[in-house]
Amino acid sequence: MSKIIFLIPSYQPTVVSCELLEELRKTDPAPIVVVDDGSGPTYRELFQRASRVPGTTVLTNAINLGKGAALKHGMNHVLVNHPDCAGVVTADADGQHAVSDILKIANELRAHPAEAIFGSRDFKRDVPLRSKIGNTISRYIYRFLIGLNLSDTQTGLRGIPHRLMEFSLGIRSNRYEFETEQIIAAKTARFKFKEVPIQTVYIDDNSGSHFNPILDSFRIYFVLLRYALSSIATALTDLLVFYILTANGMSVLSANMSARAFALWIQFMLLKKYVFKSKAGLSIFAAYVAYVFFSGYVSSVMQAQFAGHLLNSPLLAKIVVELVIWIVNFMFLRDIIFRKWSEA
Repeated sequence: MSKIIFLIPSYQPTVVSCELLEELRKTDPAPIVVVDDGSGPTYRELFQRASRVPGTTVLTNAINLGKGAALKHGMNHVLVNHPDCAGVVTADADGQHAVSDILKIANELRAHPAEAIFGSRDFKRDVPLRSKIGNTISRYIYRFLIGLNLSDTQTGLRGIPHRLMEFSLGIRSNRYEFETEQIIAAKTARFKFKEVPIQTVYIDDNSGSHFNPILDSFRIYFVLLRYALSSIATALTDLLVFYILTANGMSVLSANMSARAFALWIQFMLLKKYVFKSKAGLSIFAAYVAYVFFSGYVSSVMQAQFAGHLLNSPLLAKIVVELVIWIVNFMFLRDIIFRKWSEA
């Protein structure tokens, strides 16, 4: 049977976290790694109690670095000290995950050690409003921007295969957005996803969570909206050059080609470095150039039709058409041009 490790990041925990470890130890002999993410002296006794649970290792960050940093600290420890393990099962320390569900994910990872296993909660039942809204919004954003249909995008109960742990150590994010980056890494590295139904547990309306609804949500959605932001930057350049050229008498087709050429290199570098994190070289750039000019030609034809029959402004026609083909462009770039995620 494949060897797995339980990995639990913890920041300023309650006695519930120790009870979770003790119950987990009674039912499964797998090693446990707990990461104290800079909780401070006040919580030392709780982590000492955790360290007395047989087979448990407690790692400590000197200061609070964030959930992502704690998970990476733990995964690095596991990869160094348990190089033969199939992966880790990550769970939250606040009692949000039942031991039976943690074991369920562990058994799925043992049975499918090459797949990313996600515990999936039922948000149709009584859950805090902020959690229900957050998961609903992120579910649709994931579906569009990443091409991945997950019913629970914010779950912390995950079975992470060995190879995905290695990918995860290269993620720069250190807080809650790390888990979003991890999903992107798994998707673009072509891991199979398996969702397993788990209980929906919220203790005292999830008051024990250290998740900041505003700041942490912004960080998470910024990860998902990087493409939109890079598109806005290059689109403004494109529109500015297009406006200047058409205002000086250049045809729509020529102005479109010139404007796209001007913004081409900037956009390529933004997409490569900040959005799809690709190792794209000259061949990919050539394919990208060909695609950009092909889409520019299609856009120009559509704009000419709009400007001639429906709209009187070439600039307005361009804006309307570009908004329509933006979605198609993103999906093509995501799934074809920049499909390989960088392992660096």
